[in-house]
Amino acid sequence: MSWQEVLDIDRSHELKSRTWWWWWFIFFFKNPARPDRTKQMVILWGTRNCKKLVINDIPWKNDGAFLRKGNSIDTKGMAAGWYYDGEVMHDPLFVDGGNLETRWTEDGGTLSVKSESTYALDATARPYRILVNRPDARVDLTLDKLTTHLDPIIPTGKDYLGHLGYKMHKIRGNRVTGTVAVAGRKEDVDGTAYFQKVRINSPTSPWYWGVFQSENGSYIDYFMPHIGPPMLRRTESHASGFDWGERMLSKGFQFIDGGDGKLHKLKGIKMSKRYEDDLPIFLLQGEKGGQKLKMEMAAYARAYWKIVQPFLGPITTILYYNEYPVNVTRFEYEEGPRKWSLSDLGEVVGNCEHAWGLV
Repeated sequence: MSWQEVLDIDRSHELKSRTWWWWWFIFFFKNPARPDRTKQMVILWGTRNCKKLVINDIPWKNDGAFLRKGNSIDTKGMAAGWYYDGEVMHDPLFVDGGNLETRWTEDGGTLSVKSESTYALDATARPYRILVNRPDARVDLTLDKLTTHLDPIIPTGKDYLGHLGYKMHKIRGNRVTGTVAVAGRKEDVDGTAYFQKVRINSPTSPWYWGVFQSENGSYIDYFMPHIGPPMLRRTESHASGFDWGERMLSKGFQFIDGGDGKLHKLKGIKMSKRYEDDLPIFLLQGEKGGQKLKMEMAAYARAYWKIVQPFLGPITTILYYNEYPVNVTRFEYEEGPRKWSLSDLGEVVGNCEHAWGLV
């Protein structure tokens, strides 16, 4: 899988005002002071083929300029990020519009958003480097191979109707080291990272998603986009009369055993949740053909993007894209005679997403 597919902006069959391109990393930094509260950071680059958006009350405009020249693209884009420092959630850490540039070869490339500040990924060679340079935050990170089975770029995606659907490219695990300077405090960081490029070619509807990396090299994720009453939600509150009736479009779970690198998949999973101290505890369950799953994840912080797009006159569409640093408190997975538990994985770091609304 080449970096061209990761860094190119595929405009084929795009839906007017409703197609996204996102590239983002989530970082799981060790927290020796509170091992149960892993530090987490998201850095995101993106663009959308609409004229206007408002993200966390910060306006973004797109003049439609798009220049493709050889192995490069220049267009309007945005950078965004949040940071949970082990005690405080900095949300957002930044939301900034600027010129988005991608450059690539078969073996690597670069991605950046430049305004008065700089947000850059240099993946031309190993180790990769990420740099955020702005007056109130500086991030300087290097990323290198974590394990052989988590290192490749993995393509995935699904079309639901015609060309409506999504495409993803993932790097399931990297080692990350570097420095983070936020709120007047600079610290060395060390941990793991997950990368994803997403192209969504349809109205963006609600979803559940989660990603987890473990001490023994295991990897877990799930993805459950859905339609129904949650598309009508328009507030950030967890309590909502529209929080019911989800009809799942996909129900996929996958687990890579760190011991042998083997991929295990389970379809037909179900999600339920409850709230304690206004933070969710997610319960994922499934059973099919000799496979059984029960996994519980308790959030200890929350960040969200409130994304507002004009629709018709004063009418807007709104999406709340919530991200929750979580602790995995239960993991039971069976496949035939084999069984895995939380103790088999060792320490697990992870993040759960729950988005509602429509944009």
